[in-house]
Amino acid sequence: MMKRIIHYIILLLILVFSSCKKEVNRYEVEPLLDPYLQLFLQEGSKRGVEIDVKGNGLLMEFTELEGLTIGLCTYQDPLLVQIDRDYWSETTQYEDQENLRQDVVFHELGHGLLNRSHDNSYLENYEWKTIMCGGDEVDGRDWAVNFNGYRKEYYLDELFNVRTPAPEWSKKATFDGEKGSLIANLNMNASYNGRDEAGNSYLMRNNIYTITSANRGSNSIISLLAEEVKGDFYFEVVMKVYMTMAVSTAGVCALYDYDNNQKYNPQKRDEQHPINDGCNYLAVKEESAGDQFYLINTNCYLPITEVLLADVYKRDDYNKYAIARHDGEIFFYVNDQLIFRNDYQAGVPYLSYGVILPALGRLDITSAELYELGPTLRRGVSCAVDPSPEKMIPPIKISSKKLKDYRK
Repeated sequence: MMKRIIHYIILLLILVFSSCKKEVNRYEVEPLLDPYLQLFLQEGSKRGVEIDVKGNGLLMEFTELEGLTIGLCTYQDPLLVQIDRDYWSETTQYEDQENLRQDVVFHELGHGLLNRSHDNSYLENYEWKTIMCGGDEVDGRDWAVNFNGYRKEYYLDELFNVRTPAPEWSKKATFDGEKGSLIANLNMNASYNGRDEAGNSYLMRNNIYTITSANRGSNSIISLLAEEVKGDFYFEVVMKVYMTMAVSTAGVCALYDYDNNQKYNPQKRDEQHPINDGCNYLAVKEESAGDQFYLINTNCYLPITEVLLADVYKRDDYNKYAIARHDGEIFFYVNDQLIFRNDYQAGVPYLSYGVILPALGRLDITSAELYELGPTLRRGVSCAVDPSPEKMIPPIKISSKKLKDYRK
């Protein structure tokens, strides 16, 4: 009888330990998240980091996370990684969809599988040092990381090796002065007083072109010079900004034509046109914590990045904004200081160049000039453009959603 009782006890203990082990090694991953997990593991393996997720156990799921949180890692047995279902759905059909999704999944797996904590260090150019940035707000900035193009290699290297040296593109620089040949400029000697179809007013007087916004809820893209440039270019605007709204931003932009149809059409997206015509722009947002520069592509869900700079932008004064394309990159300058460089949509033909008009704000422009590096379209003969909005691309509203502050 005693032997039978001991046998039952041993059997019960075996069942208990087997049950515990099964729970610890539980491995369940949502099918839509599995490709991102596998890519994470592949990128780690390429860098000498091997992780046995099935052996250690892992749960990955979609859920409704609270507030602005888009991803969450919970240290338990097994590890639990949760991704906000609404955020995942909202990124659909945006050009940066895949990189945004990789960013949030890799960030959470960095916590759980690499034991990485939040790191809010800056690179020399004030971009985030790592995709592991997050947690408590720093300097009033959001957590947008340019996890696109050639930058991805650095951010992946750093994710799996925190000792990865700073990349070349993070170095500070000033404009080298190479503009090329002037091919178009805004005629500052003209006289003009009128409105566009959106109600924005335009006044050219005493060599100052004043554009005043009629829109309360959105900033607007205002075209100044329309000229197709397939090669390298340099576009420069000197202006003073007046902002009155919390959502206001102001800056400089270049509109591109992805399909060579010479028509900006942000609504066109189908199998033949998987990437919209769009716009790259640099915009400043005046904040109490400091002036923040956003690099935005109109076809992306969130800002490509945000940088916080001091002693470059001059409030209540004239600033020189510039965009240049050179050797497959787009460079953004303010007062000849390099604010950002990027290869996102750098190789497409650009059709129009202009400014970002702040919501219920005003711009006082003293010059706008377009140059082309190399053989010019006009063989070195520039064209002075009269300041008539009827000749320009109609104003395009920019939703303030572009400045959402998501947390991970």
